[in-house]
Amino acid sequence: MASTVVAVGLTIAAAGFAGRYVLQAMKHMEPQVKQVFQSLPKSPYCQ
Repeated sequence: MASTVVAVGLTIAAAGFAGRYVLQAMKHMEPQVKQVFQSLPKSPYCQ
C-alpha cells in the first residue's frame, strides 16, 4: 500500500516537471511555429 502511494507521488511529480519543461520549450518555439504556419500555402477550405 505504501509503495503504491510513493509510486503515485513520484509519477505525479514527474508529470509536473515534464509539463513545466514542455511549457518552457513551447515559449521558446513559439516564433518559429508562427513563422511555419504563416509560410504554409493557404488552403481554399481554411478561410
